[in-house]
Amino acid sequence: MPDQRQAWGVVIGMAVTLGILFGSTLSSFGVFTVPLLEAFAATNEQVANIPSFFMLSMTLAMPVGGWLLERIGPRLVMVSGAGLAGMGYLMGALSQHINDLILWVAISGIGVGLSTYVPAIAVVLRWVVLPRQGLAVGLVLAGGSLGAIIFPPFLTWVIEHYQWARAMQLISALMLLLVVPVLLILARMPPCGQALESEEAGAVQQSGRSLGSALRLPGYWFWVGMQILLTFSVLGVFINVVPYLIRSGYTPVLAASVFSVTSICALLGHFVFGFISTRWDARGILLVANLLGMVGVLALLAMPTGPMGYVALGVFALGWGATFNLVNQFSPMLMARMVGERNFATLLGIGSLIAGLGSAFSPTLVGYLLDISQSYVPALLLCVACMLLALPLIALLPGRGADPEGQPGG
Repeated sequence: MPDQRQAWGVVIGMAVTLGILFGSTLSSFGVFTVPLLEAFAATNEQVANIPSFFMLSMTLAMPVGGWLLERIGPRLVMVSGAGLAGMGYLMGALSQHINDLILWVAISGIGVGLSTYVPAIAVVLRWVVLPRQGLAVGLVLAGGSLGAIIFPPFLTWVIEHYQWARAMQLISALMLLLVVPVLLILARMPPCGQALESEEAGAVQQSGRSLGSALRLPGYWFWVGMQILLTFSVLGVFINVVPYLIRSGYTPVLAASVFSVTSICALLGHFVFGFISTRWDARGILLVANLLGMVGVLALLAMPTGPMGYVALGVFALGWGATFNLVNQFSPMLMARMVGERNFATLLGIGSLIAGLGSAFSPTLVGYLLDISQSYVPALLLCVACMLLALPLIALLPGRGADPEGQPGG
């Protein structure tokens, strides 16, 4: 068994990595929207291409990172990825044209994909003993949520005082001077990994479906469809909350602070719903969470002026903020329930890739809707519609008593 003191050090390191790499990129694109529109005289669709191509390249890189990790180890893969992400943002800060910036941020997305979710979760699951793996994954994801709390208001302040390019240079410095050293020290498999692979993993591979059998499961494709719809919706809301609030009359700092409050709620949601999951089925949690998220976005759209506007913002922060990231916490459990441990990592990579490709152009489509309607309402309603369509797909996934070798249970 790996040393569990070292294991929790690895967990903290992976949480820091996700906090910086996700917090300064995915969670902060919204605060760059207005400055980039002005700096490049660009359309909303052009600026929205930045997170779209970032998401596309990151998604394509994630399964590659998982595949490389099993062959050359996590340190080289994750350190190289973080370095590439930092260089992408450094060169992006020097861009003279919006298309150059899109390219460099997309290159950074490759690096983020190689150094975050898939390899980080794989490393953590190899270190932490089985009864505590759910808590460990929650802590890693909480690191990303903490980054989403810190970076949007901080980068908004940097942009207001030093312009957008300085903010990108600062992000690059954090990646190169903090994340890379952390990964050099902590991105490694436990010393007993070979023994686990040869003996224990061999027994695990006896259970579960073959790759071909799993890919023929209707439930697997329900899972993929759910991932596409919910990721599409989350990205659409993520990118547009800050500019929507600014257009509604809030200051940029207050708008970014509202987004940070939703991230605090997300952080709490990981722990609260993680505790609830010990007594309640993951499928039921996702159904309830999706409904709460819909209520939150609709409250944002119905936001009145005056004191009631702050009530609506609170409903949004609690309803959407506490639940939007739960799909990443509980969907792996639902897949494992369907397919078992055998080929789980491969199937998770395939499903995540398809879902990521399907949702990568959410920001671009939302930007297009904004350009033709001059309103954020159609775009945010589209996000709500995606959440609504995901409900029956979640309901069709197997319940807690499912047998991966047989028929789903209730």
